[in-house]
Amino acid sequence: MPIRHRKTSVPHVRAEELRKRLFQEWQNPVDAHSEPVIIEEGRTGNRPTKIFVIWSEWAELNQQERSEIIMDAFEEFRGVADSLRVTVAMGLTQQEADRMKIQYD
Repeated sequence: MPIRHRKTSVPHVRAEELRKRLFQEWQNPVDAHSEPVIIEEGRTGNRPTKIFVIWSEWAELNQQERSEIIMDAFEEFRGVADSLRVTVAMGLTQQEADRMKIQYD
């Protein structure tokens, strides 16, 4: 089977802005904000980490762009070692989270 190389795309025009906003929310969570909702699952010991970010700002971005922004912000906040334990980094709008039955408190 031949090996193919994926063409890289240009980052979304808002990617850097969204990464900075997400990093700031991780750094200084504001209870007054309803979004973004950051869900970290399994962040104990050496367990794999799953990250879900529910945010209406994702609507115009595809799933890969969302995941890259989440991973970039997470790595900046938690460091490379913690980012290597992330197995899922998924950005969802509220409607998408509802469809996937993502629940949080």
